Amino acid sequence: MTLSRFALVVLAGGLLSACGLPNPYSSQPAPVTPATPGPVQPAEPAPQPPVIQLPEAPVTPLPEARSANLERLADNLAARLKASSAIAEVSGPVLLDDIRNQAGSPVDTRGLTERLQANLSGPLTFVGGAQVSSLRQQLAYQGGRADVASLVRLGKQSGADYLLSGNLSRAGGGFRLQAQLMDLSSGEVLWSDSVNGQ
Repeated sequence: MTLSRFALVVLAGGLLSACGLPNPYSSQPAPVTPATPGPVQPAEPAPQPPVIQLPEAPVTPLPEARSANLERLADNLAARLKASSAIAEVSGPVLLDDIRNQAGSPVDTRGLTERLQANLSGPLTFVGGAQVSSLRQQLAYQGGRADVASLVRLGKQSGADYLLSGNLSRAGGGFRLQAQLMDLSSGEVLWSDSVNGQ
């Protein structure tokens, strides 16, 4: 037992001697000099949003797109294609792309496309139906409006040998309807023409 008492006394002595050491955390804090407030500088003004300049109204208003005038353009363009020598070279089905509206005003280009197709249905055979609609929807989903390469791919997938595409644009005080007929196997443009009208 004496040995355990001796160990207890040595341990207690060691603990008590450690209490006499200086505490490293009880030292004086570093001196701090108080800051004196200086003159207050005004805050920078908040940035103003940019002013958007709206374009002025056109001096002469754009002509109204009258349905009868545009239908006449489609009829005249179909008549020019029928009268061309290129119509004799077409020996297979044709994919008719929707006429693109580049006129800057709302125009029923789907109606113009259907009118063009109706005028050319005798001399030309058009592909259509559910397969073409499905392929068009896939193209639209993949990237919006189709470019020429996408249309060529669409034409080949639909079984067409030719592509007839067109656009409607402004021409002076009226409209211009332009179209072209392309051989999908060679990429050659067989026919291209345009008609102008009010």
